[in-house]
Amino acid sequence: GEVHREKMMPEGKGYVAGQKLLTGDVNAVIEGILEVDPTASFVVGDGHGIMRNVLLEELNPAAELVIGPAQPQNKPLVQCEGIDESFDLAVMVGFHSKAGTPGGLLAHTFVGSTICRLHMNDREVGEAEADAAILGSFDVPVGLIVGNSELEDEIREWDQSCLFVSTKRTLGPTAAICKPPSRTREEIRTAAREMMAAHAAGRFKPYLQHEPITFVVETYRREMTDRACTSEVVERIDDRRFKADGRDAAEAFRHMWMGLSQALHEPQAWMQ
Repeated sequence: GEVHREKMMPEGKGYVAGQKLLTGDVNAVIEGILEVDPTASFVVGDGHGIMRNVLLEELNPAAELVIGPAQPQNKPLVQCEGIDESFDLAVMVGFHSKAGTPGGLLAHTFVGSTICRLHMNDREVGEAEADAAILGSFDVPVGLIVGNSELEDEIREWDQSCLFVSTKRTLGPTAAICKPPSRTREEIRTAAREMMAAHAAGRFKPYLQHEPITFVVETYRREMTDRACTSEVVERIDDRRFKADGRDAAEAFRHMWMGLSQALHEPQAWMQ
């Protein structure tokens, strides 16, 4: 149901309703998995904007929630913070297409005001692919992605095995044909059950890139890159691009995020 930009932050009309819808989708994933494995446990990484979107009081009790802004000193992996090698499988809920996607619904990559394009080892990527690479650094595969319809084509460029559920059919940057939650949540629960069966059969593999990893950020303005390059862990490429290196995707992303936090000059409200 999310298509209006004003609903994306707390000051906008309809934000509270969006919190309930997102929490319901997350719970649908958890419920589907618990139907297959009642002993399963979960960590949910709240990774949009101010990162106070998932309602803790309404979250399934089998889960724990990572809460807090994406400050580089304590949440440098953003959506993926809290991941380690003990996890068996990852699910992405509420994802969107990358910045620059023609007709993409609310399309952006991490920081919409700053990132024009993001490349990982010379390949342009969106949030889903970058997160999959971070998860792969910990040997954790992605089994299911839930998001806008046009995102599936982007995902299939790098992953043919994970399941995908579309909650809406995109019409353009700010419009979509949306299914009601009573339908989407059953579709998500069903996909989660199918994911568990596929996981047991060994279908999913961690998404691994050739290491070491380099992220290249193209910003919208030179002054953004100027500020990013005040961080000692990134390096300028040209007027609007800087890069961050790491031995794996997780380390490279942490370095990139430090540069991005500098690029914003003053912490945005969603980083407080």
